[in-house]
This record gives sequence, structure tokens and C-alpha cells, in this order.
Amino acid sequence: MGSWQHEFHNWVPAWAALHDLAPEADGDVITMGAKRVMAWPGDDAAAQAAQLGSEAELVLVTEDPAGATQFATSQGLNETSRAVLLRAETESLDLVPHLPSDANLADAPLENYDLVEVSLFDRPVASGRLRLAEDLAVLSELKVDDGHEGLRQTLELAMVAELGEEAFTHGADALYLIAGAEQAERFAAVEGWGKVAAILSFGK
Repeated sequence: MGSWQHEFHNWVPAWAALHDLAPEADGDVITMGAKRVMAWPGDDAAAQAAQLGSEAELVLVTEDPAGATQFATSQGLNETSRAVLLRAETESLDLVPHLPSDANLADAPLENYDLVEVSLFDRPVASGRLRLAEDLAVLSELKVDDGHEGLRQTLELAMVAELGEEAFTHGADALYLIAGAEQAERFAAVEGWGKVAAILSFGK
């Protein structure tokens, strides 16, 4: 069993908080808004699929995306989105932000998460979110505005360094990142980061 499975009931509620959602745990299933999140394979997967309403989604976190997709299809579900879960040990990362000379970085604690923003010439161009949990932290919503593709990875890594330093200071040994496919590829090439699971969403 991978670390993400052992820490499932820590990082999933933190992920929910990043979207201003209040998670509810029921055994191996965590509900966040309209999403029912569980590790796959799991004993309750078929029952959860059968109970799914038309507006709800079943989210399967898995190391076997092909098998999970085949299962969901057999239950009459269609894929609605997919993301990648990455993990890093905080001590293995460069937690010093490296920014262009004309860039500024600022962070602010909000009710459910900490927000970081990067500005170029005093204009916000990138942002990200962090939620602390027990012994870990979750990063998501790392966004860089269109028109700054040449700086995209630099700005992403700077935001992660700023947020990661905060997480490390508060005792988080591990960082989780929920990313789209392209962003996941960029981070997987950075020392310290590794893809650990796929996050697949299905609906009726």
C-alpha cells in the first residue's frame, strides 16, 4: 500500500478545503461537495456507483487508471475529468523561491487555506493554494495566466517553494500536489517529485 493510501484520510479532506468544501468521511469514502472520493480498488466501489445521483461524481484514486476506468464503465459511468496526484518529501525539495528580478511573491492566510500570488510589474499573474494537515500539506490550484508560458515552470516552482517552506515550518513531512496532466509532467521531471496515483472522476 502506497503512502497516499495510508494518508488518504488526511490529504483528501485537505484537498476539499482548498475548494472551500467541508468533507464528510463514511468509512473508506470521503464526500466533498458532489464528489464521493475513494481509493480503488475498494470494497464499496460498486455500491457507491449504484447509489450515485445524476449530479454527483464518483472519484477513484488509483495506481491502475485503466482498470478503474474499465470498472466505472462496467457500472454505466462516464469519465468527466482526470488529474494526477504527486508526492514529495519536504526535506528533498528546494524551498527557496527563485523569481525573475521584476517579480514579487506574496502569501496570505485565508479561512480554509493559504494563498500565494506572484506579480510581474505589480500585476498578479500566478497563484496557488496550500492546506496543512497532520504531518502533510496539500497544494492545488497552481495557475499561471496565459501569456506567460515562458515563465510557467519558474513561477510554479517559486510558489511551491514558498508554500512548501511554510508547510515544512509547520511540521509537514510530505507535500501532495493535485495537478493536470501537463503540469504533472513538469513536476515529475523536478527532483523530489513523483507521480503516485491518478484521480479519475466519473458521472452518470
